[in-house]
Amino acid sequence: MNERITNDAYVRKFSFRPFTGIRKGRLYRLWSISWQWWAHEWDRSRAVKILFGFQIFTLVITNLFLLVMKDFMLLGDPTLTTTKMLENTLIELVRGLVSFQTSISGEGGNGGDEMDFGFTIGGMSFFILILCVLIGSGLISDDMSNKTNEIYYSKLEKHEYILGKFGAFFLFGNIIITLPYVLEFFLLFIGLGGIDFIQVLPILVHVIVFTELISLTYASIILAFSSMSSRRLYAGLAVFMLIFLLSMIIPFLANTGGGEVGFQLLFDVLTMLLLSSYILNGETLIEIDLLGREHLLDLADGVGIESWAVLGIIGLYIILGLLLVIFQVYRRHSN
Repeated sequence: MNERITNDAYVRKFSFRPFTGIRKGRLYRLWSISWQWWAHEWDRSRAVKILFGFQIFTLVITNLFLLVMKDFMLLGDPTLTTTKMLENTLIELVRGLVSFQTSISGEGGNGGDEMDFGFTIGGMSFFILILCVLIGSGLISDDMSNKTNEIYYSKLEKHEYILGKFGAFFLFGNIIITLPYVLEFFLLFIGLGGIDFIQVLPILVHVIVFTELISLTYASIILAFSSMSSRRLYAGLAVFMLIFLLSMIIPFLANTGGGEVGFQLLFDVLTMLLLSSYILNGETLIEIDLLGREHLLDLADGVGIESWAVLGIIGLYIILGLLLVIFQVYRRHSN
């Protein structure tokens, strides 16, 4: 017995052999977190499949309707071109991702976030919000509930865990939000015909930048609430009610004041995202309809809400959400 304790040759034989397996880089591990989470959520949630299917169905119907009505629309308006049809359709579609309550039209608008066949606009924002909440609310809260976060920390640094979770939601956003509208762009580009790709390339860039901004904003807000509760349900309800109620209450408060739209509108996440689309499109003179009362909003007159304030408040939402996630993860792990 004493010989086996004092003689460490046996221990060295098995304990000090060099590792001969395949070492995975940190980027690969971060990707694994993102992809495995996405695959797990897709497999487990029937609601996600239904809502995603509804979104694709809506885009297909919109695409078919436009292609069928193309000749009639061109004959009815001699100034209309296929390029303009693509721009009007696609830009309004992506704006419909966040135009839940507020109706807005810009300098080049033709009636705001409603097309002549407006069944695709407005309602999609409700389904996208539900989809994001269903998917993202359990990203961190499920780990806390199942006590699996410590397993992650055994292989990853805490900042890598946070990046992996944001990457997971960002992957979801690219598949669910960005990809369908990029595909819609190419379907319309091919179907309408006679369009110069270079001329409509800014439209594609607008779609990608705007949908990525939506994904990043939703990711920060949803993950922040997910990091504060070990119950997915509570986190999801808190996010949904916050965004939903603000999109209803803030326009009401701004409307009751009359005259110039007040700074309280800056707290309406969906309206700020919607305004950012017009800013990305170079529009600064905005007509905003709040519960039936129209307000003229000049984002470049130096009075009231400005373009920089809209983009700044969105950036603030993103930064505060990220800081809250960092604080919660480091605080819980230190305990």
